[in-house]
Amino acid sequence: MIKRARLFEIARFLLAGTATTVFSYAIYLALLFVLPYMAAYVISFAAGIVFSYFINTYFVFSRRFNWQSFLRFPLVYAAQLAINLGIVWLSVDRFGIKKEYAPLIAVAISIPVTYLMSRAIIKNSGDARQ
Repeated sequence: MIKRARLFEIARFLLAGTATTVFSYAIYLALLFVLPYMAAYVISFAAGIVFSYFINTYFVFSRRFNWQSFLRFPLVYAAQLAINLGIVWLSVDRFGIKKEYAPLIAVAISIPVTYLMSRAIIKNSGDARQ
């Protein structure tokens, strides 16, 4: 059975993930006016990584900023980016899903892996906040 503290952590992760998704998605939609969808997705994804690190570090896992975890954190998202680009491409080019919705599908599929990898990097690399 999952401990109560872990359930609250997961709930905070989902809330932080929602905020990150909204942040990244807004950037993606804005960039679609000037860039092809794949370039817009890569740029919005990179901005989301930085936003996600800070919200996960402070809000979700109650840690202090740590250069080691900050520099390692993108590794989680490098793997996720490769998977998500494939999902976005398949969604748009193979399944005919609107390009505006494809990133949302990719995020939904990758949530569990992202949580586990983020937790491992942030909790194992930084001191808890006082």
